[in-house]
Amino acid sequence: MAYTIALTIHLFCAVIFIGFVFADVIVLPAMKKVLKEEEQQKVTTALSNRARTIFPATVLIIVLSGGFMLSKYINSDLGVFNSTLQQLLMLKVVIALIIASGIVYSLSRKLFKKQPHPIMRHFHKFVLVCGIVIIVLAKFMFVV
Repeated sequence: MAYTIALTIHLFCAVIFIGFVFADVIVLPAMKKVLKEEEQQKVTTALSNRARTIFPATVLIIVLSGGFMLSKYINSDLGVFNSTLQQLLMLKVVIALIIASGIVYSLSRKLFKKQPHPIMRHFHKFVLVCGIVIIVLAKFMFVV
């Protein structure tokens, strides 16, 4: 039962997380075509401000619930890379940790009021692609 609760919470937070990233990468740029620049900037600012308030907690919950679920498939009895499921799961973990480290980096730069590296302008695109890869891997884990 605890696993099911963790899975539900994990999926709910993942939908919020990937949903915002999708909106930022796909939806907001499309608004430039129909809104004046000033209106589009207000919408973007409002969404970004809201996201900054819920993003850290959402990512933390995803990482913690993912770690809890990970222990069901990777532990001292089952090993780490003994099955295809475990190998795909570890690939998901590596991708998720890259995303989480990028978020920590971005938040720390904002906290210390410093400019992030220019490559971070494309971070949400990277996160969206990685999120889609994680979703596909999650489905393949139980099939392959």
